[in-house]
Amino acid sequence: MKKKLLKFTKTFLPLLLGVFLIWYSLSSATPQEREELWNNIKLAELEWVMLSVFFGILSHLSRAYRWKYLLEPLGYRPQFANSFMAVMGGYLANLGVPRSGEVLRAATVSTYEDIPFDKAFGTIVSE
Repeated sequence: MKKKLLKFTKTFLPLLLGVFLIWYSLSSATPQEREELWNNIKLAELEWVMLSVFFGILSHLSRAYRWKYLLEPLGYRPQFANSFMAVMGGYLANLGVPRSGEVLRAATVSTYEDIPFDKAFGTIVSE
């Protein structure tokens, strides 16, 4: 029961925090600012937005793949999905506290893949 509650909390607490932050930013904006935001969203060219998203995801995938190859000579073979999620979590952490993402990235892969933190962090530094 305790594990299920912990898993539920880990999943939905960040989701609720994100929804709250979006709500807060929109509610603190003036009606004119909200109107301007909505007009900018409507005027955006979808082709350029999708191309940008594609290349952004491709760069994150290639970084996770490169990191996976940096760990292999040390005798560790992390799953690609865990490497990718660690990279994405690192980017998210960097939005809050600059350079904290690298530490979080090493801690994440250390937790999920049983890779020693110092070796994971060393590959990040060498990258």
